[in-house]
Amino acid sequence: MEKISVLAFNGSAKKNGNTAKLLKKLTGFIEKDAKVKTIHLVDKKIKPCLSYCAEGGTTCSYPCSIKDDMHGLIELIKKADCVILASPVYWYAMSGLMKNFIDRLTSCDVAEPPVLDGKVFGFVTTAYLDGAAGVTLQMLAPVSSMGAIIAPYNDLFANNGKVWREEFGVKPVKRLAKNLIMLTELVKEKQGRWFYPK
Repeated sequence: MEKISVLAFNGSAKKNGNTAKLLKKLTGFIEKDAKVKTIHLVDKKIKPCLSYCAEGGTTCSYPCSIKDDMHGLIELIKKADCVILASPVYWYAMSGLMKNFIDRLTSCDVAEPPVLDGKVFGFVTTAYLDGAAGVTLQMLAPVSSMGAIIAPYNDLFANNGKVWREEFGVKPVKRLAKNLIMLTELVKEKQGRWFYPK
């Protein structure tokens, strides 16, 4: 069986900060069973969404009419079997880099079939104090509505450097890595078939 392809996006402005380190820990477990590519959004030129969907949904198109690095990133997402989104908490919300990136995924939702249809997603979030769980939900909701499949125990988050549930011996990093691989292997052949099920 061919190895699955995992694409991870670091939404922090720091390439070696807390978010990047936790993401690297997760992808380290995944690399044993899958091909992994990590992209730092800070390295990419991604213009803001122009909200064409707000115009009656008639002018938003795929591919997006805005010319920037999102076109290449969307091509990578199309080839990936599994996607991981990682963001620090900035003022009770995901980073601006990650929010802009997710906003620009809107054009993927008007593709036939939608680009995220059946792609497995997992999430990594870090906070200096708290708020990491809330940011996970902020990332999860839009991609779920665009057809993504969310892995069981889908989030890995740390508040003030402590990975949630690690103190109970749960090993959440290893668990998420295993669940992403296991679910992706189960649904890989069905990607792109959920919007118009036959």
